[in-house]
Amino acid sequence: WRIAVDFKEMGRSQVEYLSKKIPAGGNLLEIRGLAGVFVDDEISAGIHAGVTQFPQFKIVGSVHGDWAQDVAQKAVAGVLPSLPDVAAVVTQGGDGYGAAEAFAAAKRPIPTIVMGNRQDELKWWKEQKDANGYETMSVSIAPGVSTLAFWVAQQILDGKDVKKDLVVPFLSISQDTLETNLASTQEGGVANVEYSQADAEKVIATAK
Repeated sequence: WRIAVDFKEMGRSQVEYLSKKIPAGGNLLEIRGLAGVFVDDEISAGIHAGVTQFPQFKIVGSVHGDWAQDVAQKAVAGVLPSLPDVAAVVTQGGDGYGAAEAFAAAKRPIPTIVMGNRQDELKWWKEQKDANGYETMSVSIAPGVSTLAFWVAQQILDGKDVKKDLVVPFLSISQDTLETNLASTQEGGVANVEYSQADAEKVIATAK
């Protein structure tokens, strides 16, 4: 049995969120992960599918942030001088805070930056939210996916009919759930969720 993550949908959902927050659209900066890695390709494909679905957005720049804040900051800083106004930054996780630092250093308006559930990103978002009402979303995979795997295995051993391929939900944080998730995320860590037997049963039922 295999539990997979719909990374493509994770990318597409960012653009769908932006279509509601910025209905008029605008220019996007895409921060990719590690070049040549399947996850990077899938999330990027999802982002581009989102732009096709919501053509009011246009990707005007793309850099590799390697899923690391410092790398992302340098990459964004290097490309910013050549970019027009940026309405939003679409990301892959571990790069949102670095992007924010690069925009601030360049003294450019901070766009809507999709975050990746890291503690430093959530902390920065909370500070901006308190200061000026900054709004965004955050999305990534919860490390606790292993707990979902445990309960799926339990269901299989219990004789339940389980499809060979299951899709795990990703953890999305909204403006309303920011404080709760930040409070439970340790410094240097990433927001997490522990899956229950009921969650596993739901994933199995959805697959059918």
